[in-house]
Amino acid sequence: MSAIIVTPSVIQGPAYILHGGVVQYVESDIQVEEMLESWTPKTTFGDAGQRHKSRYFKLNYKPVGMLTSGLLNYFYEAHLAPQTYVGVSIIPVSNYAVTICSLTENKTYGYVRGGLAAVPDLFCGPSGTLFGSASIWCIGAASVVPTNANFLKAAIGTITADTSFDASKIKTDIYQGVLGALSAPLNSLGAMNGFLFKFGFKPKTIPAADTGIADVILDSDGFNLAVQFAPSNLTEGQMDTWLNYQGTNAVLPGQAYGASATGAGDLVLTGVNFGWVFTAKSVGPRSLKRIYKIGEHRYPNGALELVNNLTNTAGVPNPLFNFTAGT
Repeated sequence: MSAIIVTPSVIQGPAYILHGGVVQYVESDIQVEEMLESWTPKTTFGDAGQRHKSRYFKLNYKPVGMLTSGLLNYFYEAHLAPQTYVGVSIIPVSNYAVTICSLTENKTYGYVRGGLAAVPDLFCGPSGTLFGSASIWCIGAASVVPTNANFLKAAIGTITADTSFDASKIKTDIYQGVLGALSAPLNSLGAMNGFLFKFGFKPKTIPAADTGIADVILDSDGFNLAVQFAPSNLTEGQMDTWLNYQGTNAVLPGQAYGASATGAGDLVLTGVNFGWVFTAKSVGPRSLKRIYKIGEHRYPNGALELVNNLTNTAGVPNPLFNFTAGT
């Protein structure tokens, strides 16, 4: 038989994600990364051939920065209520199916079971959108074995129309920061290029030899919160005092940065135009970068890092993060 030229069937187009009852539109794309683990028996004649161990999928994407309570509660639920989520499966008890809705095809590509495994950074400022990159991990079903037709992926379906996209909710605002009950200048903080919340969030897979990955747990190791920004209205002397390098209030070895009586508290950011409020609980300054150069502000982007100190009430961990909706 003579060879023929195979003509391509181009598959492309925008898509959004449905998970946990929440629709997530993306700024550019959804990249699916297949996480495959295998092993190889050895013989005196060489490798006997790779054998399967486990497989799961990572959906990596950057959400559109629509400022809604629904998205904030979805992304940061563990930091809003650590006692409920740390040490627990990242996969919701219900609405755990993950669906990619491909708009130009009018098709859905589903994964039967998944959870949010990397939460996006949160940017508060007028020069960028709200969310950084996020990731959902999809593993096999809990109640069936790999020989089941719907163990990892659901059947291809048809999209149910969604009307939740709203460009007017992509709010980029100016924020003022206030740190605890501290006096000036820490009661009115500005940032050269916005404030960046960085959410520590470390998932841990639990392998099962017979089925692959049995579950994914939110590990307490690496679960934290930090805020980074370049102060716009503080002198170097004021920064030195705030960081408590030396003297009576010096931070000593073994002390928590976020528990300093003279430099720590809740960092409360309030939007000037839309009134949304974001709070990093019990944070204090850890370190500061500086640059001495013509035409460059003394503190580069992200120069100052504030880190959290875990607190509790009646033995229950307090929230690391909070927000109040504006307009």
